[in-house]
Amino acid sequence: MREHDVIVIGGGHNGLIAAGYLAKAGVDVCVCEALDEVGGDIVTNELTLPGFKHDRGATMHGVIQGNPLLANDELELKSKYGLKYIYPELSFATTFPDGTAICSYVDIDKTCASIAKTCGQRDADAYRGLFEALSPASAFINAGSFSEPPAFGAMMAQFDSNPIGRNVIESMFKSAYEVACDWFEDPKMVMHITKMCTEMFFNPEDKGTAFYLYMLIPAAHMAPYALPVGGSGKLSNALARCVEDNGGTILLNSPVEKITVSQGAATGVVLKSGEEIKARKRVLSSVDPRLMFGEGRMIEGALEPSVQQKIDRIADPFNVGMMIHCALDGVPKWSAGDELLGALMVEPCPNLDAYRAEFDAIRYGRLPQEVCPLVCTQSLLDPSRAPQGKHTLYVGPYGPWNFADGGPDRWDEVKESYADLTMRNLSQYITNLDEIVIDRFVDTPLDMERWNPNNVHGGVTGPASYMYQMFSNRPITEMGRYRTPVENLWICGMATHPSGGVTGGARAMVPSFLEDMGIDFEDVID
Repeated sequence: MREHDVIVIGGGHNGLIAAGYLAKAGVDVCVCEALDEVGGDIVTNELTLPGFKHDRGATMHGVIQGNPLLANDELELKSKYGLKYIYPELSFATTFPDGTAICSYVDIDKTCASIAKTCGQRDADAYRGLFEALSPASAFINAGSFSEPPAFGAMMAQFDSNPIGRNVIESMFKSAYEVACDWFEDPKMVMHITKMCTEMFFNPEDKGTAFYLYMLIPAAHMAPYALPVGGSGKLSNALARCVEDNGGTILLNSPVEKITVSQGAATGVVLKSGEEIKARKRVLSSVDPRLMFGEGRMIEGALEPSVQQKIDRIADPFNVGMMIHCALDGVPKWSAGDELLGALMVEPCPNLDAYRAEFDAIRYGRLPQEVCPLVCTQSLLDPSRAPQGKHTLYVGPYGPWNFADGGPDRWDEVKESYADLTMRNLSQYITNLDEIVIDRFVDTPLDMERWNPNNVHGGVTGPASYMYQMFSNRPITEMGRYRTPVENLWICGMATHPSGGVTGGARAMVPSFLEDMGIDFEDVID
């Protein structure tokens, strides 16, 4: 029987990060990955035509830039393993049917100038005031994103002990839409600001979404968004090389079927192939707990009924996203002008009523008719992603997971027609779109779950990031600090603090995990 000190279930970027630190600490670690490549959703593939490199999941690497993993290059991903980033001056833009746009630059002055041009000086001044008001709170929040969260009650008491923290508490009870309407007069600014938090798959009118404005508005100017050179998969590949160079093992095509338990403690795993692997010390899972605990899952009967009920009731995001990956034969012509060609992300929005109606349709299990997708043309910033003179296009419209008429299976029926509708809507903003698209690949939320089962119910950022499922309550209170009721079984990944997206969140878990094994984390990163 194969034996290792620690078995990591799942080779997404979080599982690999944990394995990288463990291997660097001299721990004999083995990563069991179900797919035929590492990375989970953080991969880059030729999905359309040869030479066109598409990020199948996440494409923008923002929050992770402030993570000590990269900020201090703790695993030498940059200095030794070749990970490189492009930091566009223009982080994101919102464009409108009248040919205007609002551009958010790293430079706050350029951002305010863009707002003044489209929405007037009053809203430009208001944005500067909002940025200055939120910046202290953003630093307060982000400081805790890369370490184990305290107990929720203790955290709230800490927040309540000073004015900055009390502002954070207020944001937990307000919607992004309310905050935007409080500060801005022009509906275009309301859409531009609230669109920031919808990338976490929220309805911007849901209570608690203001919290994400507190994080994202200052971050746009203080911690620039980034694009990995060569594709998102370069992060995963660098992590894999780090693991293996430090003596770790990575097993591909090795889905875990069971976690073995003896006398209440995790002792190893059984692969779908039937092979059993023993863990001498710990098992660490980076997959969603809804795939781990319960009848017919990796580990049965391990939880008290009340705790199992909480696992089964973990809430999904408000909406899910479809991905349309296109190969282009030329450069997009935005009706708002060539300034948008320098943006990492562009989001077309119609009028405010149509924008709000998009989320109303999704709430009732219908597809919206006015689509406001996320649009990226990564090859304009990183030419290595497409053949010379060609480009890649990444288009992400929203939709419901569970259709009122037909449930999730209806995605198979509407897949191409919804992609067609999205592209027709987008052609109002990119005037030569029909001429330059030469191929496309469409992933529905149902496709994403079939491809990577860890995308439970199509959720590529894990369980919903509502306040009751955040910090030490993520995914549930009983497991909110990475430990489970099963001895020697830990969890990390997008279902745990600090939530989904490219955060490098497993780094927050590692110090406690190593301490539990009698290893000083500071010695590992020294």
